Amino acid sequence: MTDVLILGGGPAGAVLARRLTGLGHGVTLVTCARRPAVEGLSLRAVEGLRRAGCLEAVAAAGMPAARRVDWNGLHTALNGEHLVDRSRLDAALLRDASAGAVALSHGTAAAVRRGKDGWLAVDAAGTMLGSGRFLVEARGRRAPNAPAQESGPRTLAVGRVYLGPAVETGSAAFSFADGWAWLAALPDGRRAVQLVIDGAESPARADLTAWHAATVASLPQAAGWIAGCAPLGEAEVRDATAIRRSPGVEADRLRIGDAAFAVDPLSGHGAYAAVAWAFAAAAVNTLAADPAALPAVERFVEDRCAGLFAHAADAGKQFYRAEERWSGRPFWQRRAAWPPAPLPTADRGIRRRAVVVNDRIEERPVLVTPALPRGVLAIDGVELGPLLDSVASDRCLDGDLARRCGRQLGQAPGRVAVALAWLANNGFLPGGAKPPSALTTTMKNANS
Repeated sequence: MTDVLILGGGPAGAVLARRLTGLGHGVTLVTCARRPAVEGLSLRAVEGLRRAGCLEAVAAAGMPAARRVDWNGLHTALNGEHLVDRSRLDAALLRDASAGAVALSHGTAAAVRRGKDGWLAVDAAGTMLGSGRFLVEARGRRAPNAPAQESGPRTLAVGRVYLGPAVETGSAAFSFADGWAWLAALPDGRRAVQLVIDGAESPARADLTAWHAATVASLPQAAGWIAGCAPLGEAEVRDATAIRRSPGVEADRLRIGDAAFAVDPLSGHGAYAAVAWAFAAAAVNTLAADPAALPAVERFVEDRCAGLFAHAADAGKQFYRAEERWSGRPFWQRRAAWPPAPLPTADRGIRRRAVVVNDRIEERPVLVTPALPRGVLAIDGVELGPLLDSVASDRCLDGDLARRCGRQLGQAPGRVAVALAWLANNGFLPGGAKPPSALTTTMKNANS
């Protein structure tokens, strides 16, 4: 039995597995083959994989391809995206995990249950696939459902792959009256056409391929994309609804990636959000050492999950609202109205929040603003709560404030000066502003 059992070898599971082994935990990663697909990865998603040490996955992503977008009557060329064969990417992620000392197990977990000493995963024949004292559910939308906390309009992505002459690698996205399309051309001649539509407009599964063919034929840009190509198999549909579920944090398990929340593909945050779940390593690391820290860990993971989801949902909403030609059509109306505008908040000041410190989650005083609701723990390594306490206790209006506070906090004056300058520029010092002489000293030290 290992320390951690992770179900799912996609970006979220593989990145977390590597992070946990780097922290000294033994990890078993259970993975199974998924159906072939062509996907686009954003530049920052690939950069996130690079930072996580997943260099095989970065190589599999290749160079970014040119991307053009036709939206609201405007034609733009954006900074590109990486076009990947998902099966190839997953295989590369597993090589990265194995290189990071992660134990791999191949099979479909048909049942997961608590045993005497931890969690057990078995396949349909009852064969053991893996065990661990802590369970991480990372099987994406295939994971057993947890109650939905937020959900956007039901959205489906209907895709089909074609084969034709090799052309320059690239992708395109364009809007139409009842949805939007994503097109991709790979170096081997494969071309993908994915149509994103409202769930209420979905054809019956038996009619899916015929519907896709007819819709593509009615859209000149899509029809031109596959001119001279032959279809490879039938059209397939997948759920693309933005949905946030509880991460289900317990003392010995949690959900990550799409198993906790999945975003609308238009937001561009899909794979990036999965990679961003590396922060869950701090949650597992904390609970493994101190199960009593569960309340703080739960608050941290819930807040981070809600924040990432809200950011992606708002990004998607702005894209939908930008398309004004079909604003009266149901598909566009529903997505331009979701999510509802959040209630304004005026929270400002020092608050206790759960934060990551040295790969552990702890409650610390952080500086909260309406623009930074999760709070800022430190600037240049100087924690702001203790620094403000030090400033408040200082009775000298002139002289080297940074040096005096640094001496009290055990911090280098130069670092303290940077933090003081940030506080001054954001109006957080007592009285709303620093005395001119002290501010001058602070800025001088900040630049030295």
